[in-house]
Amino acid sequence: MTYIVRRRPGMGDFMTDATTFWSGGDNTDLVDFMTGPSAITADAAPASDNVNQTATGTTTTAADFTVVGGVCKPMNFPALATVRAFQLQLNRVAQAKGFSKIATDGAVGPATMALFRKVQAAAPSGQIMGDATACINISADVDVLGQQIQTFADALGAPATVSAAPSLSPPTITTKSGAMVVAPDAGILGSLATLSGAEKLALLGVAGGLGYMLLKKKPRTQTVRYARTSRRR
Repeated sequence: MTYIVRRRPGMGDFMTDATTFWSGGDNTDLVDFMTGPSAITADAAPASDNVNQTATGTTTTAADFTVVGGVCKPMNFPALATVRAFQLQLNRVAQAKGFSKIATDGAVGPATMALFRKVQAAAPSGQIMGDATACINISADVDVLGQQIQTFADALGAPATVSAAPSLSPPTITTKSGAMVVAPDAGILGSLATLSGAEKLALLGVAGGLGYMLLKKKPRTQTVRYARTSRRR
C-alpha cells in the first residue's frame, strides 16, 4: 500500500540560523553592517594611525580603545588580537559551563561583558579580577584578565580551542582618525565590509531573494511504500 507523506516547510531552521548570524557579536549587527560606513583595508589606513602598534608600544591599555555606542573598540591590531584572545578564553569557560558563547570579533560590548560577568562569578573568589560595570574597565586590563580566565579554563579541563558564536561582524579596529579598518585575516566578511552602501544594499536584495525562496519552497512529497505480507494457510 502506498501512502503520501507531506513535509511542511517551517521557519525554524532557516530563521533560527539567520537570526543568530545577523544579530551576533558586539562589533555590529545587520542594520549597522548595511547602513554603516565602508571599512578600509590595513594598507589603506593613514600612517599616523599606527595601526600595528599599541599606544605605549608594549602592553595594551585603555588608550588603545575608543568607546562607540557603549562598545569599546580597539584602535590598533595588537589590541584587537588581545581582545580576541580574551574572548576565546571566555568561550572556553562557556563551553565547559554550558554558557552561551560569544563572537570573537574583538569588540568589548554587551555580549562580551555579560559572559565575563558569568565567568567571573563562576570562578573561585578573587581568581578573576576586573570591574565589569563599563567596557573600558575591562578593556584597560584585557591582557591580564585573559590570562586569569585562561587559568580558570585550564582548571576546568576546557579544550584549548573552541568554536565561537556565529556573527556578521568582521574583526575591525576604529583608528584615532575615525577610520574603520578590517583585520588582515577578516576573510570574506572583511571584504564585504569594504563595500559601498549601494553595493551592500544590492547584496541584501540578493540575500532577501534567496531567503524568500527558501521560505516559500513547496512541500516535498515523499512516497512511502509498505509491503503487505500474506500468510499461507
